[in-house]
Amino acid sequence: MKTEGIEEKKNFKFKKKNQKNYPSKRVDRDVPELLKGVEFSMGRNGLDLYLKALEKLQLYALTTYKNGADIWKYLKQEKTISFTAPELYENATATQKEMWKIHANNTIKREELLQANLEAMYEVVMSICEPVMKDHICNHEEKDTLGLLKIIKKTMYSNGEDDTHMG
Repeated sequence: MKTEGIEEKKNFKFKKKNQKNYPSKRVDRDVPELLKGVEFSMGRNGLDLYLKALEKLQLYALTTYKNGADIWKYLKQEKTISFTAPELYENATATQKEMWKIHANNTIKREELLQANLEAMYEVVMSICEPVMKDHICNHEEKDTLGLLKIIKKTMYSNGEDDTHMG
């Protein structure tokens, strides 16, 4: 019987030890591994926290998504990016016309992939927002990643003050 009691104590200690690994304020199970510990929150040091989180998001995009450099550029510039379609010259040869079609299709695919990746990034950004920030975001109509990040940035820089107090 003493053996069973010891085993029960070991199990209890094991469970207690594991509980320390999980923060009580947020469950990270929906957060990608690279972004664990990163959070958009309302509080002090908004500027520093925002910039650090944005850097991690950029790294996440580079390493996770196909053509991740396009998302990185989008996040870095904080504006939409566009792709230049190739020009088709009037006197183009048949080979040049075929090459133009390939390049034009690749440009379209790249734009479509960026849009799909940004839709996925929206959910990633939401996953690293603390609950109070999520509540604040829900008051806005933004449903695109850039708009979401602008709201988060404005909120973090203002330490969560009402939008009417900001210029």
